[in-house]
Formats: sequence, C-alpha cells, structure tokens
Amino acid sequence: MPSFLEALREGYSRDTLRAETPESIAEVAADPAAFIDNLLDPPTSLTLPDGSQGAAVPSTTLWYVDGATFLGALYIRHHLNENLEKVGGHVGYAVRPGARGHGYASAMLAQGLDYIRANLPLQRVLLTVNALNPASIRVIEKNGGQHTASIPHIWRPGETALHYWIAL
Repeated sequence: MPSFLEALREGYSRDTLRAETPESIAEVAADPAAFIDNLLDPPTSLTLPDGSQGAAVPSTTLWYVDGATFLGALYIRHHLNENLEKVGGHVGYAVRPGARGHGYASAMLAQGLDYIRANLPLQRVLLTVNALNPASIRVIEKNGGQHTASIPHIWRPGETALHYWIAL
C-alpha cells in the first residue's frame, strides 16, 4: 500500500477522466483497508464525469507490481453498457508516471487478456483510447488491437475516442 500511495502522489490516477486530488489521496491513506475492500467488492453505482449517477458494471481490478512496488493497474469491465460502448470499453490500464516507457503497459495488457480468456466468457474486447495518446495506441496495437471506429469523445468535447477490438 505505501507504494500505491507514492504512485498517487507521483501523479498516477485511477481514472483517466478525473485526476487524483490531495483529498482523494488522503482518503486512501486514512483508511487503506476500506480502499482495498472497495477494490475487492466494487460499488454497484458510480458518479459519472458529468456528475450524474450511473450503474457500475461488474469489474475486476488487477495491480501490476514488482515485489512491493506498485507499477500500474488494469481495469476489466465484464460487459459493456451504453457509455462503455463509446468510451471506456472492456479494458483500461494505467502505469504510474515514474514507470512509463519501460514496456509495462504492453505486458499488463497482454497478461490482462490472458486473465480475460481464462475467467470471462468474452470472444473479443473493446479498448478505447484518446486519439491524442500515441503511446497507448501502440500498446493496444502491439496486443492485436484493430482500429474499427473514431467517435467524438462523450466526456471531453472536441476530442476523439478511437475504438480498438482485440479478438480473444
């Protein structure tokens, strides 16, 4: 847990649409057990980027670590809802800033795809990426992602979300 808190302070964010704040970091630090419980038993609803409430889809969070050092996380949604079909997809991932550029994202995604194959009844998965994120585009393509669509980002006006499908 100390390494995860270090990653948050370094600029790692659990949500690509909302940055961590001193308050969100302090909340994790104040009650690590509650944070872990929330990871293991996620809530059934969530606050969307526009502030509205929505139903959460079942999900699994996998941490990528080296010993006791937190390097990043993979977020697997077990199915898609209307919003995730546009932005979010089945899989999201993030690497802490100090660990970027070392191939961890590619390895995390590859291992996450193996996890999905072994544990979920999916034939293919959708990943979405901001068109302004060439590093993530390379990670997805390296793992077999096929670009199928470009749509206006539903939460970030003026930006484009690219859709990639990976056959399992």
